[in-house]
Amino acid sequence: MTTAICLFAFALSAAQIQGWNVLFGHAPFEKASTMALGQLDKVQRTVNEASEKAIGALGTPADVERFKAATRAKLLTALGPFPTRTPLNAKLTGVLEREGYAVEKIIFESRPRYYVTANVYVPRRHKAPFPAVLCPVGHWGQGKAYEDYQRLAIYLARRGFLVLVYDLPGQGERLLYYDSVLGKSLIDPGTSEYYVTVEHGTAIGQTTLVSGNLGGYLIWDGIRALDYLFERKDVDRERIACTGTSGGGVQTEMLSALDERIKVSIPVSYGGCAADHPDNETLTMTDVDLLIAPRPLLMMNATGDSSSGVIGKQKRHDAIARVYQTLGVGDRTQFLIGEGRHGYLQNLREAAYRWLSRWLRLAEPEPASYEEPSTAIESGADLAATETGQVRTALGGESILSLNRAAAASLRSRATAPDRARNNATWRQQLLKDITVRIRVPEERAPLNPQVLVGIDKGSYFLEKLVYYSEPEVYIPALLFLPKKQGPSPAVVFVNEAGKSADGVPESYLEPLVKAGYVVLAVDPRGMGETAPPTEAPYNLRDYRGFSQDSEVDLFYGALRVGRTILGLRVLDVLRGLDYLETRSEVDRKRLSVIGHGAGGLFTLYAAALDERIRSAACTRTLVTYSAILESDLYRHRYSGFAPRALEAFDLPDVAALVAPRPLLILNPVDQLQERVAPEKARLSYGSAGSSVVVRQADSTAEAVGEYLKHFGRR
Repeated sequence: MTTAICLFAFALSAAQIQGWNVLFGHAPFEKASTMALGQLDKVQRTVNEASEKAIGALGTPADVERFKAATRAKLLTALGPFPTRTPLNAKLTGVLEREGYAVEKIIFESRPRYYVTANVYVPRRHKAPFPAVLCPVGHWGQGKAYEDYQRLAIYLARRGFLVLVYDLPGQGERLLYYDSVLGKSLIDPGTSEYYVTVEHGTAIGQTTLVSGNLGGYLIWDGIRALDYLFERKDVDRERIACTGTSGGGVQTEMLSALDERIKVSIPVSYGGCAADHPDNETLTMTDVDLLIAPRPLLMMNATGDSSSGVIGKQKRHDAIARVYQTLGVGDRTQFLIGEGRHGYLQNLREAAYRWLSRWLRLAEPEPASYEEPSTAIESGADLAATETGQVRTALGGESILSLNRAAAASLRSRATAPDRARNNATWRQQLLKDITVRIRVPEERAPLNPQVLVGIDKGSYFLEKLVYYSEPEVYIPALLFLPKKQGPSPAVVFVNEAGKSADGVPESYLEPLVKAGYVVLAVDPRGMGETAPPTEAPYNLRDYRGFSQDSEVDLFYGALRVGRTILGLRVLDVLRGLDYLETRSEVDRKRLSVIGHGAGGLFTLYAAALDERIRSAACTRTLVTYSAILESDLYRHRYSGFAPRALEAFDLPDVAALVAPRPLLILNPVDQLQERVAPEKARLSYGSAGSSVVVRQADSTAEAVGEYLKHFGRR
C-alpha cells in the first residue's frame, strides 16, 4: 500500500482522534497501561513454574542436597561477595535492669567503622548459657524500639532466651538520610511509619551501580550479629534461632538459608520491600527456604496480611513440606496463620515460644499460662545505644552511602588505568561484552507486525500513528513524521523521557526536523508515555516515596527478577524502531540517527553503542555520568536507567567511546540533582571518549540538535 492510499484509508479515524495520541480508542490496545508489567509478570510465572517443577522432582535426599548446593551458589551470587570478617569491637553502652530481664545497649562494627546498634535482652531468672534468638527488625522506623519487637524480646527473655534485636540500615539509630535539624529522615514523607522502605528504595539506586544489590549489606549485618552472639560466653552456640516479621521475616529466611549456625527459623508475615530481595532469574524465595531444610522451620502469617499473599505463601510451604517429608523430617516444619494485624502479636509470640521450646529443648516445665504480664515498653531514647540516638551524629563512621561512594571511586580509578586506552580494539570488545551482560538486551528479534492506525496530511508533512511489536506481546506506539519530498530521506528515532508528545515536543522539536527533510519516528518505549502504568499522583522527583515505590520502580524490579533490565528492554524498543524504519521506502537506511531527551538519552546512547546502523546520535539533558549519582547522598534520576554493577566495568563516557568515531552530541548534560553540568566539567568527563563526541550547552535544545543533524545526520 502506498503512503497516499494508506493516508486515505485512515482519514475517518483521523477525524475521530485528534492530537498526538496513538492508542486511545483502539480496542486491541485498551490495556496499554498494564502491558509492560503484564508481560514481565507472565515471564515471572514461567520462572515460578519452573521452580515448582524442579522442587516437585526432588525424590531423594541426594536430589535435595544437589538442589541446595546449586541454590546456595545462586543466592550468594545474587547477594554479591561478602567482605572479609573484621573485629566487631563490640561495646556495652548501658544496661536497663527490669523485672526478670535486663536490656543491654550494644554497638558493634559489622565492617570497619560501620556501626550496628542493638539491644540484648538477658534473662535474670535463668542460668547461662542461654539459648539465643536473633531478631532482625522489619520496616518500622523505630527499629529495635518497635513495640512488637520489645514485647517479643521481653516475652522470650523472661522465659529463658537471650534475645538480640538490632537496627537495620534506614531505621532506629541508623537512618541513612538523617536530618539533624528536622530530627528525622530527610526523605520521610511523614505519612507512614514504614518510611524505611523509602530509605532502602532510594539507596538501591546507588547500590545498583556499584554492587547491584542492597540485600548483601543487610544480610552481612545479620551474619555479624550471629558472630557477636558467638562471642558471648552466656550464649549456648548450639541453640541459636532466628525470627523476624515483615522485612525482618525476609531477613530471617535468607540468614537461616545461608548460615547453619541458626538451628531454628521462624519467619513471620515475611515480605519486605523489593530493594531488600536478591534478584536472580532462576531463584525464587521457595528455593531459598529449602536451604533451611532439614532444620526446624515455622512459617507464620496473620489475617491482617494480604489474603492472596498468604495463599501464595501457603502454596510455597506445601512444596517445602513435601521436601521435609522426603528428608524424613516432616514434623520439623509447619505453617500457621494467626488472627490480627500485620506484625508480631501475642498469639504469634506464643506460637514462636512453643516452637523454640520444642526444638531447642529448654530445661523448663510447661508454663501454667502463655499469656504475658502487663509490661511497660521503653522509649526509643531509653533503648538508644548512642548518645544522640543516631549513629550519624554520635559516631559518624561509614554508611551504605559512603561505602558505595568509596567503592565507586575505587572502580573509577581502575577503569581509567593507562592500559584501557579507548582506541584499543581489545578494550572495545571487552567493553561491548560488559555492557551487553549488564543491560541484557534480548537477542531474539520477533516479527515487527507494524500497524498504521491513522494517517493524516498535515499540510507541510504527512503524519502516521502506528505501532510495532518489539517482542511478541509488547507493542510500541509511535508517531511517524514524513517529509513531502521525493526519494529516501535521512531518518531519526526520537525518545523523550516524559513521552513522545509531552511538553510540546512535537511542535517545538519534531515538526522542525520533518520540515528540514528528516523522517522522524517518535516512540514510547514500553512503560513510558502511552504505555506507562497508572500512578497515584503525577511524578515528582522530590517525592522520594513515589520515586522509590511507583510503577516505574515495579518495572525495574520486575525485569531484574526475570533476568532482564528495564533499561535493556527499552534499548531493544529503540533498536526495533530502527528495524521498522528500514522497512520504509521513504527512509535512507545509510543515514539513521537517534535522539534522546532525559532518560531517553540513556536508551539512545546505549543503542548507538550497540548498533552501528546508527550513524549519529544526540543526548539532551541526560545524566552526565553514572559516577555523578554517587557524589552526594541524594539524587533525582530514576534508577530504571541504571545498569546493574555498571561501575565495575564502565561509565557513560565509556559507552560514548563505543559510539566513536561516529558523531555523538552530549547537549546540556545534567548532574545527579538534574542541574546543568558546567561545560568544562562535562567535557573533562568525556575528554577520553574521542574527538567525535561533542559536549556543549545551548539555550534552545531543538535548534542545537537541528544544527547538529545538518552537519552529521545527512552523512
